[in-house]
Amino acid sequence: MSAEAFLDSIAVNTHINYTDGAYADVRNVAKDLAWIGVRHVRDGTPGTSAPLSSYVWLAQQGVKFNFVVYGNVADSLQQLDRFTAAAPGSVAAVEGFNEINNFHVSYNGLTSDAAGLAAQQAIHAHVHGSASLPGVPVYDLTGYDLTPVSTRAGAADFTNQHIYPQNGEQPAYNANGDKWMAWAIDGLRKYNLPFVVTEFGYFTLPQSGWYGIGVDEATQAKGVLNGLFDAANLGVVRTYIYELLDEKPDPQRTNSEMHFGLFRNDHSPKPSASAIRNLTAILRANAAAKGPTNPHPGVQTVTPPDASSSCSLRAMPVSARSLLLTKGDGRYLLALWNETPFWDRAKGTPLSAPPASVQVDLGARASRIALYDPTMSADPLATHADLRQLSVAVPDHVVLLEVTPAGKP
Repeated sequence: MSAEAFLDSIAVNTHINYTDGAYADVRNVAKDLAWIGVRHVRDGTPGTSAPLSSYVWLAQQGVKFNFVVYGNVADSLQQLDRFTAAAPGSVAAVEGFNEINNFHVSYNGLTSDAAGLAAQQAIHAHVHGSASLPGVPVYDLTGYDLTPVSTRAGAADFTNQHIYPQNGEQPAYNANGDKWMAWAIDGLRKYNLPFVVTEFGYFTLPQSGWYGIGVDEATQAKGVLNGLFDAANLGVVRTYIYELLDEKPDPQRTNSEMHFGLFRNDHSPKPSASAIRNLTAILRANAAAKGPTNPHPGVQTVTPPDASSSCSLRAMPVSARSLLLTKGDGRYLLALWNETPFWDRAKGTPLSAPPASVQVDLGARASRIALYDPTMSADPLATHADLRQLSVAVPDHVVLLEVTPAGKP
């Protein structure tokens, strides 16, 4: 996978129609998006709360929208058409109804799953029949029962899930057997379509207990970073973090919905926003390049982009993961992370496990190796020259080795 493709996979939810809170001033929204280096957002089709001009102005700043159709389908699609006329080329995708298992929906006299599935076909037909939306894909609706549905032909171009790890757990591996991200994606594989995840996140309201509990800000940063890389390993094309901003003040700290943001309500960045800003800075390259990935834990072999040597990883715990990303200038990034428990569910406090010592053999000498930790900085924590093998302390969140092969500047 190229670093450029990974960058383009990072997206975030916004609520431009919430004009009574942090999203009221779209200039601040644009500044926050630019600060973290993300251009893809997910929002509802323009409605009556925020003027169409707010969405168009964001599009003029380079924002690309995945618009969720909601409420009256005909009215929502009409608003979509108004936007595309005012800001052509700014729609990245159109998505069906949101979480119909949690919100009542109706369409053409139908309700529940029947309504959502019928509306999805109408949305698909509208988008693919629109001359102003050439090549724009349709994301499936969320929240319907997958079991009786055998195909998404004529309804969706991408299957879609929402993933919120429970119990303060890691996204993809937990010693108790919970694999939140893999479980969600596995149910979609029967449709033989590419995947997107249009909601994924943690809320920053530290709690103890079971199921939907919050974590602290530092743990949110780790979980969000790991989830982006886990999703890429599973083949997810784009992951929309939920969400950009804490929507409104919650001084009593009782409303979890007000704490999902990467930024606080006053637009100050949480550690998660800083981590994504650092990550996007580390990933940037001038041109695209393609390279393979290997998501399998244990002793692994990955092939650098020039295919002249193999990189082996030894002493990888079963909970550890890797992903290789290629840069257009010939360098490559090896991401490593270890999904050990990072939240004490019983106490409602963070856990800190010792890092795993992983032995990396690049297969050939590199002229330079730089170690990055996005939770700390966009600058390397350490650099090495003229080296083939090294030991890397892999923590409970993503760190990256940037490798410059011998002979590269």
